[in-house]
Amino acid sequence: MYLVPPVGDPDPAAVMLPFLQRARAAGVRRAVLLSSSAVPAGGPAVGAVHQALPGLFAEWAVLRPSWFMQNFTGDHAHATTLREHGTVLTATGDGRVGFVDAGDIAAVAVHALTDGTAPCTDLVLTGPEALSYDDVAAVYGDVTGRPVTHRRLTYEEMCDHLTRTTGIPSEFAAILAAMDRAIAGGAEDRTTDTVRRLTGRPPHDLRTVLLREGVGEGVGMPQPTV
Repeated sequence: MYLVPPVGDPDPAAVMLPFLQRARAAGVRRAVLLSSSAVPAGGPAVGAVHQALPGLFAEWAVLRPSWFMQNFTGDHAHATTLREHGTVLTATGDGRVGFVDAGDIAAVAVHALTDGTAPCTDLVLTGPEALSYDDVAAVYGDVTGRPVTHRRLTYEEMCDHLTRTTGIPSEFAAILAAMDRAIAGGAEDRTTDTVRRLTGRPPHDLRTVLLREGVGEGVGMPQPTV
C-alpha cells in the first residue's frame, strides 16, 4: 500500500493511523509512506505517521524526497514567476537544495513496494547535485535562452509575497517562508545515493528534466514585454 497524506491537513495522523490499523487487520503486509526530507520521524504533520509505521507493519518504507524539480515546470508559484517574469523569488539566500525529479521518486516507490525485501527504513531522495536558486536560474536561463534571475527576499518579504500572490493564510505562508530560511541555513544541502541504489541508475539532473518537460521548446519561457 502506497500512502500519500491528505493535502493541506495539519494533522494527517488523526485520519491515517486508524486507517492503517484497519489495513493491517485486513491483511496488508507492506506500507510505503510519502513524506518529506524536511520532516523526520516524530516531526510535525506526517512525521507522526512515519514514527508509527514500523510498529504497524513488518514491511515498510518512508520516502523523504527533497524539493521537486517540477516546481519549475508545472503550476507551482516558482514556475509561474519564471514563465511570466523570468524571476524566481526565495528567502533561501545562498542555501542549496538537492532537487529531485518526481519521476525518480516514483521509480523508487515502485521498488520499495515490490522488491522481495522491503527497505524497512526511511529513504532520503535527492537529485545528483545540490543547487542554489542562483544555480537554478542559470540552468533555466541556459535552457530557455532567456535572462533569468534569482531575487533574494528576506523572511518577512517572503511571507508577504506568498500571502499577496497566492492568497494562502498568513500562518501557512510563515511555514513556507521558514522552510526557505532553513534552506539558507544549510538544512537541505545534501545529496544521497538512494535513487541509484534502489533503481540501478543515476537520478536525473535539472537540465534533463527541464528539457524533457518542454521548457527549452517554449513551455515555461517568460514572454517578451511589449
